[in-house]
Amino acid sequence: MPKPDLSSRHFQRRISNFCEVRIAPIASKRALENIRPYLVSLVVYRKSPPLVNGRIAWMTIAAACGIEDELTPDLKKQFRIALDAIIRWLGAPRIAEDDQPMKQAPRSKQTDQRRSATTAPSTRTPRRIGGDEPDARLGSAQKGPEAKPILPFPDPLFEATKDPADFQESLVYHMRRFGESYWQLYRAVIRLGETFDDKTLLSWVEGDRVPRSVTSFGILSRIEQRYRLPAGYFKGKLPHQSRSLHGHDLGDISPAERRRLAWHLPDDFSSLPFARREEILEWVRRVIISGSTDYRRYQAAAVKQRYAIRFPGITYGGGSLSPRSQSLTISTNQNAAETFEDPDLLSGVVDAPPRLAMEMADLIRFKTSTLTAIGFQRNGVWGEETASQKIEHLGLMFGALAASPAGAVKGRGVPLGQLTFGLLIFPGVWDWYLQWREQRRGFYTKWEEDMLMVAQALTRSEVGWIRQHPELLKTVQPIEGLVAPEEIEFAARDWHGACDAFHRHAANRSKEVQRVMRVHRDPFEPIRNTDAHA
Repeated sequence: MPKPDLSSRHFQRRISNFCEVRIAPIASKRALENIRPYLVSLVVYRKSPPLVNGRIAWMTIAAACGIEDELTPDLKKQFRIALDAIIRWLGAPRIAEDDQPMKQAPRSKQTDQRRSATTAPSTRTPRRIGGDEPDARLGSAQKGPEAKPILPFPDPLFEATKDPADFQESLVYHMRRFGESYWQLYRAVIRLGETFDDKTLLSWVEGDRVPRSVTSFGILSRIEQRYRLPAGYFKGKLPHQSRSLHGHDLGDISPAERRRLAWHLPDDFSSLPFARREEILEWVRRVIISGSTDYRRYQAAAVKQRYAIRFPGITYGGGSLSPRSQSLTISTNQNAAETFEDPDLLSGVVDAPPRLAMEMADLIRFKTSTLTAIGFQRNGVWGEETASQKIEHLGLMFGALAASPAGAVKGRGVPLGQLTFGLLIFPGVWDWYLQWREQRRGFYTKWEEDMLMVAQALTRSEVGWIRQHPELLKTVQPIEGLVAPEEIEFAARDWHGACDAFHRHAANRSKEVQRVMRVHRDPFEPIRNTDAHA
């Protein structure tokens, strides 16, 4: 393999030759055409191969090259030789040839005259490739494989014989049908001037993420058109079909109202004319948000019952996380109530006790900070809107626990001083809250499932915030019917065991809620004509 003192240009040629001699005999022509540009690009851009815990990330490489089904042990062995050579070459000092322009070949006066007569002056910036050749106009043309041309509608390598139900499997399957890597697909569907990140497309291919925004759905639509698939083909394979899109152009509408409106807006809302968008918003507010359904009557009654815990001192990004505190100072009438996604969000009037407020602040700092504190681990971060929502939802839960059983809310009556996040690892606390919400509304909804998902995330092994704070148990006191002294003693002996037991309990409860939860009314069904049933 190449010596470590080779220049970038020479090393690219060595890698290309290596592919012809060692990769071509054991791989298909399509695989070779994908592998060689991938290896050369690592040299051109002086980029290290993807690694996971110090080892080569074969799944990422296979997805980037589009060879998931062709990465045999023999091919992997030869692939590793080339990758190891690139890693060694990157670790060696750069030589002078890589940092200097190539010498211009001598030309005769006659040649210069012909060139000046046939070539118009150009104002284009010289193309730079990884900083290795400062001016592409100097010297001979770049050697190596040419980039695969981008066709608007490429021909498939084989006919579709299956239809995977999973979004990620379906996307990878059709990329393989057309012989494209994720990078080739990215170059084909992203237009000049757009800022869509290629790593987002890679995360779809690897199954780490799924489209959730209006922009992402636009990219999916382009992929469907490119592969000549039916409109909405990929959208129908996404999990969590009940989730709404984010990223709609809603002007200065408050974040809380955005969450309510997003459920009822078409995917192409942002591309519609302004007058049409205003018409849709007016209809949603008038017919759905203010409609005279049973659930809306429940909302109107619920907003009059105040019980939630507020966390007014917690901020994110320089602004208050909770828009509720500002809206409460304006009005508590029906019009103000309609700007919140849940009727209970207007009910917060009790400030959190200092200890609970500090715990909440620590949780928000853990989930929103750029860097995790030393000694802690996390899986994902919360944006401003997500953090605001979690504060409100957890505030409602603590508020229900603290509300008086004799009042209209019919809470649990836990003293404010006993409220702590340490209570959230005990199944009895969650079972009471789930049943309380079901009795209050009459049925389970997506709300309860989402709260159980939060509970699982907080107690997840290694990365859960509660899991990494066993000191929360020190302030937990027994609560009759919710937390028994024996449960506290068990958690004190085996904190991780108690968290594991609750995590399993929350997962089972989530499955049970999913089986019976309801959407109170399909917002896209016509409103029933009540006159006909009078």
